[in-house]
Amino acid sequence: MEIQMRELDRTAVERIAKGACFLGSGGGGPLSITPAIIDNIFKATDSVKVVDINEVADDAHLAISAGMGSPQRAAGMTFDTAPAVAFEAVATLYGKPLNYVAAIEVGAANSVIPMLVAAQKNIPLIDANGAGRAVPTLPSTTFSQVGIPATPAVLSAVGVPGNPCVTCPSGDSAEEVEAWAGEVLTTDPNFTKYNAGAIALWPFNGKILKSGSGINAAAIGGSLVLAEKIGAALESKTPVDSVQQVLTESKQAHHFLGIGKVIAVKEEAVGALDGGIVVIDMGKHIIELPYLNEFLGAFVWDSQKPGYVLGPDMICCMTPAGEPLSNPSINELFNTSGAFDIAVFTLTAAEAMQKPSMYSEFANNISKLYPAFKGSYGQPGTLTMAWTSG
Repeated sequence: MEIQMRELDRTAVERIAKGACFLGSGGGGPLSITPAIIDNIFKATDSVKVVDINEVADDAHLAISAGMGSPQRAAGMTFDTAPAVAFEAVATLYGKPLNYVAAIEVGAANSVIPMLVAAQKNIPLIDANGAGRAVPTLPSTTFSQVGIPATPAVLSAVGVPGNPCVTCPSGDSAEEVEAWAGEVLTTDPNFTKYNAGAIALWPFNGKILKSGSGINAAAIGGSLVLAEKIGAALESKTPVDSVQQVLTESKQAHHFLGIGKVIAVKEEAVGALDGGIVVIDMGKHIIELPYLNEFLGAFVWDSQKPGYVLGPDMICCMTPAGEPLSNPSINELFNTSGAFDIAVFTLTAAEAMQKPSMYSEFANNISKLYPAFKGSYGQPGTLTMAWTSG
C-alpha cells in the first residue's frame, strides 16, 4: 500500500497550534509555549510528515507522546529533547521499532509535542488522538476506554541535562499510570520545577489503532485538519464568524453561546492538575466553567432557563479579536488586565467520547471543584443537578 503523506510547513503547524488551542476546551497546554516547541521542530526538519489513521499498516507500531502535568507552571518549557528521550525509552521497553507517533489529545502544546518527536526521530505523525479535545486524566481517553494497556510508560524531565527518565514500575491501566505520574511530577526533584514533564506511553500496533467504530472506536482521526482550518479562521478579519463557518462546513455540531466578560477566576490546584472555575457575565446571566486543566463542563445560571453542558462535550473559548484561549491564558489575561471579553462556543464531542462512563468521569471530576455538588450522569445524557444544603 502506497502511503499518502501530507507535509506541514511552519505556517501550517502554527495554525494547528492555534486551532488546537481552541479545540482543547481550555486544556492541552498553553499556546504561549508553542513558539519555542515549533522552533525546535524546524531545527530538526523542514516539514512534518503526517498520515491519515487509515493509512497505517496493521503491523506497524506507534506510541503516544504528550506533555503531562501543570499547564500553569509550564511557562518557559521548550520540551527540548525530552519527548524523544521518553519515546526512545518506551520503544526499548516495548521491544519493537516504533514507526509512528500520535497525540494523546487535542490542545496547543499536546498537538505539537508529538510533531517534535516526529521531527527528531524522522518518523511520520498520525492524525489521530485519544479524545478529539483535551482531557483532564488518562482514563478520559478512548485508548483507556477500549482497554488498551497504557504501559510501558516513561516520564522524561524537561530542562534537566540528559532528560532523566522515570519508568512506570507496574500496572497496565490508565488509572495506575495516572497515579504514578502524579506522584513523580509532584515529588521527584527533576520534575518539581514545572510539576510537568514529557510522557510516552500506549505503544500498540496499527490494527489496534484502527479497531472499533463509532462509540467503540479506539482513536479519533482528522483533528489536525480541523485545527488547521480553525487556526486560519482565527487569523481572519472576522474571527468569530469565520470560526462558526468552519465548524458548520466541517459538520461539527456546535452552539455559539455569545460574547461575555470574564469577571472572576477561582483557582484551586488538585494534585498535579490546575483546577478552578472561570466566571463569565453574559449580560442577563452568569456562566461558570469548572476546570481541571481542561473545562469539565458549564453551568448556565439563567433564572429563566438554567442549564449545563457536561464534558466530554467541549467548551471552546476565544477573544473576539481571534486569540484562542486556554485556561492558563484566561488566568493570565484576567490577572494582568482584569475583566475582558470572551466568545464562548460549545461543541459536541466526537462519537467515540460519548460513552456513559466518559460522562461519569467528567461529572465525578466536577465534584472536586464544587464540594456541594452531588449530581451524577444519567441516561440519556442527563446530569442530576443535586446539591447539598449549605
